[in-house]
Amino acid sequence: MAKVEVEVPVYEQGIGLLSAWPEDYSLKVSVAPGGQVRILGDAAGLTGLATQLLALAQADVPTGAHEDLDDFLLVLDEGSAPLRLERG
Repeated sequence: MAKVEVEVPVYEQGIGLLSAWPEDYSLKVSVAPGGQVRILGDAAGLTGLATQLLALAQADVPTGAHEDLDDFLLVLDEGSAPLRLERG
C-alpha cells in the first residue's frame, strides 16, 4: 500500500462544500449506450476527484450535500457528461 497525503476541503454551513481542484488537470465523464459510466482522467484529475469525494465523506457533511460537475464551468473536460457527487 502507498500512503498519500491530501488536503481535504471543508464543508461550511450556508456555503456548502468548498471545491479544491488542481490548477492543470484532465477529467472526462462519459456514459456508454449500455449505461456504463466511464471516468477518464490524468493523475491530477483523478486526485482532484478523490479529494472531492473525501471531502463529502467527512463526518460534518450533511446528507444531501453535493457538488455538480460539468463542462459548462470547465470542471470537466469539454464534451463530458454531467456528474453529481452527493452525500447519502
